[in-house]
Amino acid sequence: MYIACNWSKSLEILLEKNTIKLDYIKSGAYGNFNEEFEKMRSLHPILLHGLGYFECTGMNNIEIVDFDLANKLIKDCNSPHYGLHLTLKNSDMYEGMSEEDIYKRMCKNIQLFKNSISVPLLLENIPDTPEDRTLYDHYPYVKPAQIDRLLSDNDVAFLLDISHAKITAQYHGLDVYDYIGQLPLEKIVEIHVNGSGYDKNGFPADIHGSMKDEDYELLEWILKRANPYVVSLEYIGTTGENQQTIIHSLEKQLNKLQSICNKKI
Repeated sequence: MYIACNWSKSLEILLEKNTIKLDYIKSGAYGNFNEEFEKMRSLHPILLHGLGYFECTGMNNIEIVDFDLANKLIKDCNSPHYGLHLTLKNSDMYEGMSEEDIYKRMCKNIQLFKNSISVPLLLENIPDTPEDRTLYDHYPYVKPAQIDRLLSDNDVAFLLDISHAKITAQYHGLDVYDYIGQLPLEKIVEIHVNGSGYDKNGFPADIHGSMKDEDYELLEWILKRANPYVVSLEYIGTTGENQQTIIHSLEKQLNKLQSICNKKI
């Protein structure tokens, strides 16, 4: 099982100090990706996640995606697969759109992505919280049966974001283990991990903070039921943390994840 981590200056420092073991650097092809590419690629293969189009399964403007560029990036990064967010925006829906209409649009887009990229396609679960429904404009598509149907009918794999699943369960008043246990864990190829928290109104939120004991325990529980190719840490520090704090926390988390994944082997 491989380990990946989001690219950051703190990660670069740790890699140069050789105090952590890493297999992939995780990055999206936007922001300062072009400026940082040579440095990242000189250190590790890049697990490509995001092309900069806010692409997702329910988008109604999929024609804006440049798949030739996507495949070039995938090749240059040596990325083993590509993850697509399993959601649609409320603003992309039309009046009277039914659940079956949503399903059909998602299937159409999934098939287009699947047939247009040169590596296997993964679908990533998205959280359902007040912030996601308003700030990010996401329509809730989080029921385990909905996710499993799309994966099975389109013959694609699962990218489980544990924090997304955790805060979805918390917001809906569900037991986290019961909710995650209903997801298609046998289809997992990649897992995203980080520490979750709460927004200013007290609702569960995906803050991409440091992992806590409960997060490691949940990961270990999942790994007893799944066999992912890679576990990816999505942590680059949070507001108020200085670089030394981030570096220390990042090193601690990656070493703990390495220990957990080694036990799985």
